Amino acid sequence: MTSKHIQKRRGLATIVTSAIMMSAVCILGSAGVVWSQTSLSTQQIEMSKTVDDYTNKLNESATFEYVYCSDSPCNTIIVIITNNGKIGIDIEKITISEKNSGFSKIHSISEGEIRPNSSIVVPINDPSFSSFSVLDIQSSTERGNIIQTQIST
Repeated sequence: MTSKHIQKRRGLATIVTSAIMMSAVCILGSAGVVWSQTSLSTQQIEMSKTVDDYTNKLNESATFEYVYCSDSPCNTIIVIITNNGKIGIDIEKITISEKNSGFSKIHSISEGEIRPNSSIVVPINDPSFSSFSVLDIQSSTERGNIIQTQIST
């Protein structure tokens, strides 16, 4: 083989190697861009959802309209909760407790949706209510807001 033929092969090998390297860089670069776009859009959706949840939590406003015993001795407590906010809320549970004795009754609510400027009535039965002079009433919403009051039995 002559030296001219060897130099032509070396020049061709450099071009082929460069083309392979450029192709690899393009493929890896494209994969990196696609991955980062997917990751960014996923994080953006998560962030939007979190901001919406916190905004809605701040806009929730519920109050106990009435809390009273419906009979004597107190076996049934009637709880009326009113939504004063601009958005609907969902009451998940009402907890009735007495701190000194450790008594606690959790009443789950399956249909606790309250539209703005509306109320729900929740009767809670337990014969042990009459055993206590003061009970704490606590209501929890789906978004984690809590309202509290007390009742004398």
